[in-house]
Amino acid sequence: MKKTLFITLNILFFMMTSCTKKSETYFESMNTFMKVQAYGEKAKEANAAAQKYIGELEKLISVTKPESEIYKLNNSKTFPVKIKVEALDLIKTALDMAEKSDGAFNPCLYPVSSAWGFTKKQYRIPPAQEIAEKLLLCDWKKVRIEASDVYMEPGMAFDLGGIGKGFAGDEAAKKMREFGIKSALLDLGGNIQLIGKKPDGSDWTIGIKNPFDKNSSVGTLKANDVAIITSAGYERYFEGPDGHKYIHIFDGTTGCPVENDLVSTTAIAKSGTYCDGLSTTLYVLGLEKSIAFWKRNPNFDFIIITKDRQIYITKKIAKKFTMNGDLNGFAVSVVK
Repeated sequence: MKKTLFITLNILFFMMTSCTKKSETYFESMNTFMKVQAYGEKAKEANAAAQKYIGELEKLISVTKPESEIYKLNNSKTFPVKIKVEALDLIKTALDMAEKSDGAFNPCLYPVSSAWGFTKKQYRIPPAQEIAEKLLLCDWKKVRIEASDVYMEPGMAFDLGGIGKGFAGDEAAKKMREFGIKSALLDLGGNIQLIGKKPDGSDWTIGIKNPFDKNSSVGTLKANDVAIITSAGYERYFEGPDGHKYIHIFDGTTGCPVENDLVSTTAIAKSGTYCDGLSTTLYVLGLEKSIAFWKRNPNFDFIIITKDRQIYITKKIAKKFTMNGDLNGFAVSVVK
């Protein structure tokens, strides 16, 4: 009997360890550092498939690579332009997000962001007349799609960076699930995509970065099988001759970097693509309009941090958020 029990325990131990086989992959893509951590018998193969897919997607949607579909579209002098299905789907999603947010998310702001020098890191403050002229080329409502043909005015240009990494997370996760992966964490330059729970059945613990101190967090969020994506101005900005900081998130109504009461916006939902677009949308909208937007579209959650160190968190995830005990001057408000 003891021998049978010993053999049974050995089999169970083998099954447990084989199911939690871990593999980590680190690489650079989409101008950022990425990490994929998976558990399962084919974790290594799944990670390799995710990395390969993300690299292929970057070649499709890059604004600077001549072989990309978006580069081809942006640099065309005549229309329509035929676009491959995957890039076309992302364009459609971006335009849908623009419509739902009434333009707070605008995938056609590339002429403006380029004028400010964010594309090539050659920063400048454009004259008001130049901004006004570039804004005329940023009207996403002028884009028309028929089958695989995209119509827009010469000089208009897409930049899918606002949802590209979120889309990459969604699709890479699908690829990994094809290898039987039920537990994984994808960190695509700070964009978090979770597959299932941790191997032990518990939630993942995700840190929410402190926008006033890059080396610390404001707290942690327990979550599983969702995307968690943050937009903030503290990582990509330049300081002008006037001493003012100009961030990379733009207001489509002014053609200038966003100026409001927010310092970071985090969106939580099943879809990484949706979260990516939402985090930008919330940042552009500001606190009050973001709350109103959420009440009209309650299919996601958010954590918003303001300049006066207030943390606003939706009621559904409030109990899963633990504030960093070392913080001073912060307060949490639950949005209902």
